Amino acid sequence: MKIIPSEKIEITTELSNQEVRKILMDNIRPKKGLTIRFNKSRDKELFEGNFIQDKFEIQRIISGRNSFLPQIKGQIQSNINGTKLVADLKVHTFVIVFMIFWLTFISFAFVMVIIGVINQGTNPLLLIFPLIMIAFGIGLIHFGFNKEKENSINDLKRIISGQINKNICQ
Repeated sequence: MKIIPSEKIEITTELSNQEVRKILMDNIRPKKGLTIRFNKSRDKELFEGNFIQDKFEIQRIISGRNSFLPQIKGQIQSNINGTKLVADLKVHTFVIVFMIFWLTFISFAFVMVIIGVINQGTNPLLLIFPLIMIAFGIGLIHFGFNKEKENSINDLKRIISGQINKNICQ
């Protein structure tokens, strides 16, 4: 099991390269800064990011904030009977750095409690707290990422009328 989740996908479609390119351009808007809205956005685009020369770096447009929203980096490739969209879904770099610091800090606390239990006779029940925090951190990132990953993949499949290629998924 990976501590920091990621996934590589391939979506194949019978559409031509030009048709997929047009569909993606119509469904990707440039990234906007921080916006505060009181009602749901009525944008027709599903993703935000950039699309340049058959390569794209996008993320789904959602209302609210989700730090575990997959960052999708991929490209369009020609295929025997259509087009293939190959993409890597990863957690944002800032979140990875934050989680590394979080897990390092909690692991250090866990080691300190172990030393306290061995050397000073501290109550061994204190070991539960760092373990719960480590499990919570890892569970949170996996739950948040996997939930949004499925939504992102489904939106991509839907807009290009494609099918996921099972043999590439991890």
